[in-house]
Amino acid sequence: MKTTVPFSWVSAALVTLLTMHCGRRQEQAVKPAELVNQVMSIAQLRALTSPAMPTRVYITDHKKNGIFLLDPNDNRSSDNLGLILVTAGGQRYKRAFTGSASAAWFGMDESDDDIGPELQAAVDAADDVMVPDGHYTQLTRVNLRSHLKLRANPGRALISLPKEYVSLGNGDPAVPLVNVLIDGLAWQAVSDQEDKLGEGRIHIDGPSVDNLTVQNCSSTDRTARATTNWFFLKVQSGKTANNITVRNNSAQAKRMGCEIINHDNFSLYSGRNIVITDNYFRSCQFGISLSGTLENLLVDNNHLKDCSLYGIEIAGAARKARITNNRFEGIFGKIFAGSNDGGGNGTVIGGMDVSYNLTLGLCQGGIQLFNGGTISFSNNVLTMTGFLEVGHATAGGRFTDNIIESQSDKAVVCDNSPNNVFIRNIISNKNNPQHHTTILVYGSKAKNNHFANNTLIKGEGGFYIDALLGGTYTASMNFDENGNLIR
Repeated sequence: MKTTVPFSWVSAALVTLLTMHCGRRQEQAVKPAELVNQVMSIAQLRALTSPAMPTRVYITDHKKNGIFLLDPNDNRSSDNLGLILVTAGGQRYKRAFTGSASAAWFGMDESDDDIGPELQAAVDAADDVMVPDGHYTQLTRVNLRSHLKLRANPGRALISLPKEYVSLGNGDPAVPLVNVLIDGLAWQAVSDQEDKLGEGRIHIDGPSVDNLTVQNCSSTDRTARATTNWFFLKVQSGKTANNITVRNNSAQAKRMGCEIINHDNFSLYSGRNIVITDNYFRSCQFGISLSGTLENLLVDNNHLKDCSLYGIEIAGAARKARITNNRFEGIFGKIFAGSNDGGGNGTVIGGMDVSYNLTLGLCQGGIQLFNGGTISFSNNVLTMTGFLEVGHATAGGRFTDNIIESQSDKAVVCDNSPNNVFIRNIISNKNNPQHHTTILVYGSKAKNNHFANNTLIKGEGGFYIDALLGGTYTASMNFDENGNLIR
């Protein structure tokens, strides 16, 4: 039996098909051509006006080559050279890639007078940017942003700074920096600018910062004229800095290798969880300075050499600080200082842990513990021209299993610091010709210090332990260098 289809149904179907067909033509004003994988330059692609566009283009420009895919649904994105190209007809092509975006795609080249604008374009466009190997010149700073990874092969992408001292910094201080990684870049500062005190290759001053890591970088500024830092982070009033890691970097700076400060929040501990590890800082005024109301600090396994003021400084009421496994070499004002700088002073809770630190040969300088709280000072091996000075906000500390060899007329001084205990240490100032005392307890507040089971080695004359101006101590079972009980 023959089946018939009502005419009205056929008419409706034809209308529907025509409507769908017209709709598709309107939606595809740019119709992809049948031929794909066309090869052309960036200039040729940008010049295209035809409505029949290839879906896939291979760009041939040197260092910018790669595959770009037509995105017919995008009519807003701007041409940024590296990831997006816009034709004269208004079509958008987007680079197909995995991994890091190369800064070279954005025009960054060794021949540039200033890579700043090109590197900024790369940082603005991609969350993961790779700086190719090479020697570059930068005149204008690059502003970092959140969720950025900026990488290079360590030591193989060198940026010279002949004009300014800041390479990377923050933009609007009201906009936080979150989840930022700087990895492997190298700098040399050669600027003749003289009035840039404190500026650094990495200079962050203003925004709240969370999860910032700087690693595997290097820098030198021997030929620069201003006294600047390598890394600088300031926590401004009302802002915070959390989870800051600076590791495995090598830097020489005329001022500070690494400086993190929180002076404007006074007793508010708004800088937390700061880790400075495995770095080599040399020929600075300060190697590492963490100052102000900062909390949960780890300074571990760093090498500090020839820092004219301080190798490591923990200042301004910082609390819960661990200073461990660091190596000191050469000339210092103070090898290590836990001091109170008069700014940002809060209540010191608990005490520092200063342990397993080592001098490499004889170091010029001493150690000053003015903000140690109930410090644990243990297993340090220190050969120095200066002495260990314990005072001020250090009280009730425990000093155990250290080797302290001083060339000063005093090896250890408890200056108005009470209730400290020294056990199982080897303490010597035998080689000082004007020997006064090996251990001096000094001042009316220096009460109830105790020394037991130590080996004390002194020069001619003087005392093993002495107390002046109201200081008091007890001592038991201490021995001289020959194992004789000191009475």
